Amino acid sequence: MPEVGDYLLTHVGFSRDEKPIISFQKGNSFIDFEPLGQRIAMRFDTSQRHCTGWRDITTGERFSCPDSHVVENKYEQCPACQTRTGFNPAFYNASTVSEQQEARNKEPHILYLARFGDDVVKVGISHAKRERSRLLEQGARDALILDTFPSAHIARQYEAKIASMPGIAETLQLRKKLSLLEIPYDHKKGEGDLKQTRSRIEEQLHVSFADSEVHDLDTSFFPNTQPDLTQSFCSIDQQLLTGRCTGMLGSLLFCDYKDTPVFLPLKKFIGHHVEITDTELSLDLPARQISLF
Repeated sequence: MPEVGDYLLTHVGFSRDEKPIISFQKGNSFIDFEPLGQRIAMRFDTSQRHCTGWRDITTGERFSCPDSHVVENKYEQCPACQTRTGFNPAFYNASTVSEQQEARNKEPHILYLARFGDDVVKVGISHAKRERSRLLEQGARDALILDTFPSAHIARQYEAKIASMPGIAETLQLRKKLSLLEIPYDHKKGEGDLKQTRSRIEEQLHVSFADSEVHDLDTSFFPNTQPDLTQSFCSIDQQLLTGRCTGMLGSLLFCDYKDTPVFLPLKKFIGHHVEITDTELSLDLPARQISLF
């Protein structure tokens, strides 16, 4: 863990080599932390949400918010830092897009299917240079990259058509992802479902996609031993997480606490201050295995 102290949580994701990464800000400095196998003891203060600053999407360089703005709970950035970053993943719904976004849109993008559980498949697109990072960030258990297109605009055309088909979602809420943890996941069934969905899309759109490999993403989430997710406890109500980190599924950081798998959906806490300690915290485990909110 970073040194004991108070930090701002600014980002949760995966590195290029698919290791979970948690980013903190202290002053104007950013600290990246690889939690896997580490002792975790963090407690969040959600009384205010702060701007997480901005990023140069061409270089990846990060900057703190020059005005240290407090933001509404539904935002991660203040309007000025949003403009500085210029990134809009829903560019197709915007009346105008930034120069940075338009430049990004002209680069290759992948079109993918992501499966989260029985009858839960979503379609999406992602900047091809990110490889499988976007799939890992979402917490998909299996995924099939259908094809790579020369621009986001072409990939989006296919995404929109596929999202209009029955049984294929374009977005998936955290509440739904948490509820799926209660059900054992079958990767063999997942592979079959994704291949069937791919065939259905090709038939309806009269296309043939280049790729057919199904990726089991659990091996990246839990590279050592996967805990029994159906018996895991969500500590979101207590706003803390403690124990030895066993993995991260999407933004759900998992720890082993007194032989019990516990987790916290860290994305909900981005922009909030977090106290990091060097001693294990006390966690009151609920009787129910997952506390939805």
